[in-house]
Amino acid sequence: MSPKIVLFGATGYTGHLVAEALVDRGLRPILCGRSAEKLERQAQKLGGLKTAIADVSDEAGLAALLSKGDILISTVGPFVKYGRTAVSAAVQKGAIYIDSTGEPAFIQEVFDTYGPQAQATGATLIPACGYDYIPGNCAGGVALSQAGSRAERLDVGYFAKVNGRIASLETSQGTGESLRLAMVAPIKVWQGGRFQTVTGGTRVRSFRLEGLRAEDKADPALSISCTEHFSLPRIYPHLKDINTYLGWFAGRTYLMKYAAIMQSLLVKLPGYRALAQFILSLPPASKGQGPDAEGRKTNTSHIVAEAFDASGQMLARADMVGVDGYTFTARFIAWAADFAHQGLVRKAGAMGPIEAFGLDALREGCVQGGLEIS
Repeated sequence: MSPKIVLFGATGYTGHLVAEALVDRGLRPILCGRSAEKLERQAQKLGGLKTAIADVSDEAGLAALLSKGDILISTVGPFVKYGRTAVSAAVQKGAIYIDSTGEPAFIQEVFDTYGPQAQATGATLIPACGYDYIPGNCAGGVALSQAGSRAERLDVGYFAKVNGRIASLETSQGTGESLRLAMVAPIKVWQGGRFQTVTGGTRVRSFRLEGLRAEDKADPALSISCTEHFSLPRIYPHLKDINTYLGWFAGRTYLMKYAAIMQSLLVKLPGYRALAQFILSLPPASKGQGPDAEGRKTNTSHIVAEAFDASGQMLARADMVGVDGYTFTARFIAWAADFAHQGLVRKAGAMGPIEAFGLDALREGCVQGGLEIS
């Protein structure tokens, strides 16, 4: 029997885009969420898909939709608040789990907590399976493969452009809340050949996106933690340092760095972290809807990965350029679900995209998602 594809969070901004991308590939997902009315309206618009009711408090109900080897896609965020229901249901049933998270704390939880459980049940967990953070893994894998065993450090930068210029992007409500909550969560990074826990956003590195000449303009990006830290050292054991940066903030990058440094001091105060997380989880005054179809056409992505030897000499560089992050996320998740639907994902546990798909297939998935590599 062919495995089912269940899309949890189908009526949200990202979920809606993923549902359309799945149908475009000829797949027939079961649309899953908490509003029967919204699900039915969306299902009819997409050609009469099946629907199922479940919410983040109903792990048993979601698990009941799954059998071993089925594919569960989750776009329900912020994942640190709402994501555990889906990943736990997938682990319980031995399913293939794919999500759209970009939240470092949740990614760490998937690898550290749910990964060992998935090994026991035969489940496959592939978190952060979109713009956050597929392109960096792909570009990083290409650069490291070119550099060879001399490469000890990898730097990855994620950038977004509006009308060709680095700029702050319009984000969906879920993305905005995820970013706010990530401000107070410690991050786990691969440094000195081992994992270390640090405060995110306290470092800035600039990348030259248009060329490598010293006179070319460099664009700043803020330090974060991504799936690269958890998966790439397992593939490239000679790596001692991985540095990942988010360049979404343009002129606000250094302001956010100083705010992160202040945050790193304040979180040492008793009770501060819990209070900050509560305040940051409150609904914003205005709800971000994410860019519409026309807005996405003016947005593009540029991801760069640079591999260095022990002396700091650059050995290889790979760039990925193409569509906006939301479009790429929807198309790539649909590609990944299709790949899994064909029975091509066979490993158990939590893993990064090179481990799950292989580098050559990952490159093809990125191209189909709208990002070309050079």
